[in-house]
Amino acid sequence: MRRSILTIATLAAPLVATPALAQTDAATGQKLYQQKCAICHAPNQNKIGPMHKGIVGKKIASVPGYAYSAAIKKLKGTWTPATLDPWLANPQKVAPGSKMVLQVADANQRKAIIAYLATLK
Repeated sequence: MRRSILTIATLAAPLVATPALAQTDAATGQKLYQQKCAICHAPNQNKIGPMHKGIVGKKIASVPGYAYSAAIKKLKGTWTPATLDPWLANPQKVAPGSKMVLQVADANQRKAIIAYLATLK
């Protein structure tokens, strides 16, 4: 009986911890966003780069009023964690000639920034 309870608790722990971890990632991501992204981007207004409100789930190169480079206009699809990760890792590899040159080399930092971007609804 004791072994069954321990097994169930062990298997359920990640399910209970996941929302808390996502919140931690988003909080860390917000700090990283301020350090690495805010020089060119803002949640609610276009700056040097496009605004990020609602970016996760949005069609690539579709923020109204922003003048995208020809390089990024060629990209197809939507911004998802799977498309944002390589973009943040090396935007020039994804879209050579794009305006964005900053790279976020650390995978955990990218994950946190993406978690924060997902909160910008």
